Amino acid sequence: MKNTALLLSTILVSLSLFSFSGKDKCLKSDDINCYIESHNPFAEGLLMDEEVRNLSLDQINLIENEEEINLGFNTATYLPIGFDAYAGMELDLDSIIVEELEEEVVLDFDPAKYLPIGFNAYDGMELNLNDIVIEEMEEEINLGFEVMNYLPKGFNPFSK
Repeated sequence: MKNTALLLSTILVSLSLFSFSGKDKCLKSDDINCYIESHNPFAEGLLMDEEVRNLSLDQINLIENEEEINLGFNTATYLPIGFDAYAGMELDLDSIIVEELEEEVVLDFDPAKYLPIGFNAYDGMELNLNDIVIEEMEEEINLGFEVMNYLPKGFNPFSK
């Protein structure tokens, strides 16, 4: 009886093992959906993500959902006639006034006593670009070898 049960269970196990071919049905297929469905328990979510990533702007529908708030009373009875909460909400950049506040420096002494007579701190503050002198110093770089030995005869790096 024990031998029969052992033999029968061996036959059932071997038949169940032979039923698996061990071959992937998607081996010769380039379809990503086949691979996802056969190898991933989260296939449905991945397919939805893939669809979302491939959407074009024409396929996206904008739904404006304005939530209406019920206060339990009519607000129009408490507001002026023709009241518009959004009136005057446009931003006009020309109407913005920028004020720069300069802090006054308190020195606790009179600086005029220590400055020459007729001193003007802002005298000569105009910028004249012709007065600016640009000096270029050519810096010689030593590479440790003579560069001309490795360049063709008559080489001029500044020629066009």
